[in-house]
Order: sequence, then structure tokens, then C-alpha cells
Amino acid sequence: MSILDQIQTVVIIMMENRSFDNVLGHLSMTRFGDRQNVEGLIDPENNPNYTNFLGGIGYQPFQLNDERLLHDLPHGRSFVATQLAKVGDRFTMSGFVDAYYQATGSKVNNPPSLGFLAPSDTIMSNFLATQYAVCDNWFAPLPTDTQPNRSVAYSGYSLIDDTKARPIPTMMGSFIFEWLNAHHVSWRVYHCGISFFTLFDKFHEVLGPNFRSFRRLPGDFASESLSEMPNVIFIEPEYSDSPVHFGWTPNDNHPPTPIGPGEHFLRDIYSLLTKDPVKWSRTLLITTHDEHGGFFDHVPPLAIPTSVPPGALFSEGFNNTGPRVPTLIASPWISPGTVFKDAMDHTSILQLLSEKFAGTPDYNDEVKRRRKLGIQSVSDALIQSLAQPRTDAPPPPDIISSSVEFTTTTTPQTDSQQAFAAAAKSLLMYDRKRALESFPELAHLLDK
Repeated sequence: MSILDQIQTVVIIMMENRSFDNVLGHLSMTRFGDRQNVEGLIDPENNPNYTNFLGGIGYQPFQLNDERLLHDLPHGRSFVATQLAKVGDRFTMSGFVDAYYQATGSKVNNPPSLGFLAPSDTIMSNFLATQYAVCDNWFAPLPTDTQPNRSVAYSGYSLIDDTKARPIPTMMGSFIFEWLNAHHVSWRVYHCGISFFTLFDKFHEVLGPNFRSFRRLPGDFASESLSEMPNVIFIEPEYSDSPVHFGWTPNDNHPPTPIGPGEHFLRDIYSLLTKDPVKWSRTLLITTHDEHGGFFDHVPPLAIPTSVPPGALFSEGFNNTGPRVPTLIASPWISPGTVFKDAMDHTSILQLLSEKFAGTPDYNDEVKRRRKLGIQSVSDALIQSLAQPRTDAPPPPDIISSSVEFTTTTTPQTDSQQAFAAAAKSLLMYDRKRALESFPELAHLLDK
């Protein structure tokens, strides 16, 4: 019997805008644990392989204290190309300071895009990487920003190459909810605040019974039997770019928000999932990030091209993936300190779901194409799984870290903020009564 037969519930968390080196690069550093089996940072302050140049001056990665940054970091398509700094056939990964300067006009000794966090600031991520598994070769599927990468994560395709204030178009029949429904797979979304899925214009689903407030998760988890639990659960943080934050603290890791609230969020989820040993023994928890958010990573992207799909709103395809993102996999079927080194991206999850619920890794033609080019399934990582589930569920560490409060609405500034604001208003227009029942914080937008 395979490990997939043992797993009943797959829990998926997608955070925002952090690179592997920013969150987990410390794992391989001598002063923080010296895990040489992890492709992390080695002597980052002095390693010439990591040097970024601007105006003839060299800049090195540095330890960044977790706190609210002054502003977001550049991570649109053109900025990512600058960051990857391709010379001939080689990505030098040396343009992060240049992109930061282009976007902000700021020259500082320690550009935040080169910052990496210590274990004391990423306590829960470090815990999961130590007690379960870290994927050190997991990439954002596209070298661009949030909306295109989340499109690939939830369908295999992206019909856009940038983030704009518009409904995100999707490929008919491939969107995750359509696929799960077609394959009779039970699913649920638990959201803090406004769901990102609202941006896909799937209002009939967002206001349906499968979408529930994160506050309902503890009660549902306690009251539902193992057989009643959904096969797939998406858990969403409170997005920093949401137009309103009443009753929620942004905890999605999206700069300028610090990572501390996100670490608390992961701790709360892990604590809940491990409370029932029987349910935990049938659970697989996957935590990843949509894209790198402009933070430095030293590993070149994968040379996996993506052509322009039919009906796309852009005309130039991609020649490679985006940079690496931190991804963690937790389950009692995984040994402590496991490192998965297979080449993966967000379609690795779609492969897993298709294998589990459709008997084939080929979720659709695009996922199949990426698999043939080398993208592996999460199930391939689980080949290293234990013969029997662990009987221990290590308790999560206490966390004392930075926090940030947003309690008032602000005028949207970035494209992503404008997209959230437009989606929230459209949801109110679609069905005001149900929208306010599902997302009561939207009441604060009625007079805006």
C-alpha cells in the first residue's frame, strides 16, 4: 500500500512573497546548524558567489532582523529578469540590488532584498524543516509576480504575466475547484479575511458552503469524524494587500509585513492538526509561497519554458521558472530532518492531487508537459516516507516575535492592493447580503 493510500486529507497553505534563502537559507550556515544536506547559504557575508553589484560596489547577503520593511520589494516580470541577471546561458543571480534601486531609487548599505532571516525569526518554519521535511529545489513556476504564479498553482496555466486590478482569467475546466468537483473530491477553504480566490471571479464558490472563516476550523476539526473531513483543505492567511483588516492581523509574509505573524499562523495550524493523533496520521501538510517577492536566492531557476496558452492576455512566453521559494512538508509519515531535492514547482501539488484522486499524475496537459520536462510530484518526495507513521507529534515551539496591526482601510497603492479592493467591491455587488455574512469586514468598505 502506497503512502498516498494512507493519506486522507491534504492541507495546502500558500503564503506570500519570500525566497528560500530569505526564510530557510540559514539552515546550512555553520552558526545556525550546519545542515550540509540543505542547499542553503554558505558564509553569505563573504561568499563572492553571492555578490550583487551596483555602480561598481559589491553587496553581500546579510542577516535581516524581522520587522516591518519600509515598502514592498520589486518582483514584477521585468524586475525578476534583472534579478536573475542572465549572462549568456547562465543566470548569475546578481541583480537583486540593481532591481531594488531601479524600483525605489534608494542606495543603502544593506538593501533588504539581500536580507536573510535567522532561526530566531523563522521559528516555526525552522521547526517544520527540522522535525519534518524541507524542499530545497522548489521553484515558483514563472519568473514574475503573484497572480500569474497563483494561476499556475491553481490550474497549471496562467493566462496573464502580471498582477493587475482585474478578474484573473482561468482555463476552462482546469481551475482547482472545477477539477475537484469533476472528480468528486471533497474540499474546503478556510480563510482569514478576504479570500484570494475572490480575485478569480469565482463568486459562486467563494460564497458557497465550501468557504468558511478560519475561526471555524477548530470547531469543525473537533466535531467532524475522520470520514467527514474534506479530502483537500486550503488554509488562507490574512493578506497584507487586502483593503480592510478589521479583526485580523496580516500574516501572509508579504513585505512590508514581517514574517512573525505568519510564523504564529503556521504554529496555530500545526497545533490544531496534531491535536488528534488519528486524524494527524492521515494528514499531509504542505506549506509553500507563491513567489520569491524580490528577495535574493542564490540558486538559478530551472530552464523550463512556458509558452503562451490560448486566450492569454500576454504575447511573450517564459524561458525558465522563477526563483526558489520555501516549501515545507509535514506528516507523521516523514522522518525528522528530511530533505527533498527533486525539482518541483506548484504543479507538483496538482500532480499529487491527480495521482491521489484520479490515478494519474497528469492533472491536465500543461501539468503533464511540466512533468515531462522534469517537475516532480510531491508523491515522489514521499518515496522516502516511513513504513509506519510516527507516534510522536513534536510540540511546536513558543514564539515571541514581531507583530503588525492594520485596523483602518487605506487607499490602494499597488496593483495587488487595487486588485483586492476591486474584487471585494465586485463581491459586494454580486451578492451583498451573502458577501457580508461570509466576510463581515467588507462592511467597512460600503462607504468608500
